[in-house]
Amino acid sequence: MTTDFIDTFARTFEAGGMLMYPLAALAFYLYFSGFNILFSMRRWNFICGSTTRFAEAYSDFLRSNSIGEDGDIKKNFSLLRLKLLSGMAARLSTLKILSSVAPLLGLLGTVCGMCLSIASTGTSPAGIADGISAALITTQAGLVVAIPAWIITMCASAQTQTLLISLARREAELIRGNGI
Repeated sequence: MTTDFIDTFARTFEAGGMLMYPLAALAFYLYFSGFNILFSMRRWNFICGSTTRFAEAYSDFLRSNSIGEDGDIKKNFSLLRLKLLSGMAARLSTLKILSSVAPLLGLLGTVCGMCLSIASTGTSPAGIADGISAALITTQAGLVVAIPAWIITMCASAQTQTLLISLARREAELIRGNGI
């Protein structure tokens, strides 16, 4: 059963043409980076959700950055946010842009496949069918890459916003003197 799936996948991938390779590379990058960001933000949201876990993490942060516990809270939290979210906006923007490139690669494959079909007109019905097949496969592959990548990116973006809100809440608690 598994070998049948792999054989079918390999034949379909090959039938999609040369644009399947950049689509596969794009999918790998999008999914790997997206899940990396998503799980990192979820981890920090989990830490911020617990008073004891956050107190330990905040103390570790202050120690590792040689900041005293009685320092300026606003400055400390600005540094914490900077350290946690360094480059996050750029990474999320990159993921958003690249997830919109996948359907465009699929569309390019569609155009290339249709050009093959038109070029085969009058010579062989199999050539027409192969061109249409390649067109449909690359279109489908572009959407299969783009839709989950977009969902992962939006979830990671939401987790980042949740982390910012949690950090602001923890900062306000410290400023009011309620402790962490």
